[in-house]
Amino acid sequence: MENRKNQEAKHPIQVAARRSGLSPDVIRVWERRYQAISPTRSGTNRRLYNDEDIERLLLLSQVTAAGRRIGDVAGLDMEQLREMVWEDRSAEVRLPAPVRVDAGSLPARHLSYCIKAVSELDGETLESSLNHARAALAPIVLMEQVMMPLMHLIGERWYTGSMRAAEEHMTTPIVRATLWSLKNSHRAEDNAPELLVATPAGQRHELGALMAAVVAASDGWRVTYLGSDLPATEIAAAAVTRNVSAIALSVTYPSDDPAIGGELNILTGTVPAVVLVGGVASAAYRDGIRRAGAIEVPTTAVLRAELRKLRASSGRPGNGALHG
Repeated sequence: MENRKNQEAKHPIQVAARRSGLSPDVIRVWERRYQAISPTRSGTNRRLYNDEDIERLLLLSQVTAAGRRIGDVAGLDMEQLREMVWEDRSAEVRLPAPVRVDAGSLPARHLSYCIKAVSELDGETLESSLNHARAALAPIVLMEQVMMPLMHLIGERWYTGSMRAAEEHMTTPIVRATLWSLKNSHRAEDNAPELLVATPAGQRHELGALMAAVVAASDGWRVTYLGSDLPATEIAAAAVTRNVSAIALSVTYPSDDPAIGGELNILTGTVPAVVLVGGVASAAYRDGIRRAGAIEVPTTAVLRAELRKLRASSGRPGNGALHG
């Protein structure tokens, strides 16, 4: 195990800082004073971090940003940290605030370029900015600190009516293409479990579903993506045909559709696969999700944790971390 860690630990502290959004000084203090992270050392005694180290730093950044002291959370394991992030966000309103991004960090700069391009209706710059962010950031940082806040902004502006139709029509295909490319950059092993991803009937916004597809594909799952606005009977038929282990549904808008509960009941009542429901409106459907026997996954971290639990229970090996 240690040899594997040494092989993967290839990022110097400057890269860890850039990708996690923390300063090198903070990382050193958290390591020295709280033993929050244990990097390996190069032959010249330089700190080296692997992708899981960086994910841990990102999670610690999120839980401390919510008001906790680092001394209280530094000793928690990865699953406990992900659970804590979930708990922090599960009580949020139907349009939850995006992940906090340090205004001076590299992810924040990439995000600001994207937002500026959207406001200026500059599709070429938006596409270029997303490509540059993808090249510069670790996949988990790209997803958590650029793609998710950008998608939140799009959804919030659309919901409140402050986004012009032209902005939405320009932005959505570019973000969709980026997410689709991220999904297709991963190849599943032959024995990988399969996840079916869609949005239920009446839910026409698919970016959240694509985000779920990217998370699953990056964690080693084979993904069948069906798109948006599908009746439960069609989703169930596809799930049976593909013999999937799980179904992931994204709900964003509307957040008060009385038919969603019935659609979930059809799925959980006819398909043996586990049904996971996420998206910015998932909290609004929480009671219906629970009554149907489905599982709410309000964040990508929770989705990833649930997928890993399912994979572990199936006896199939997992990747254990996001990678590009």
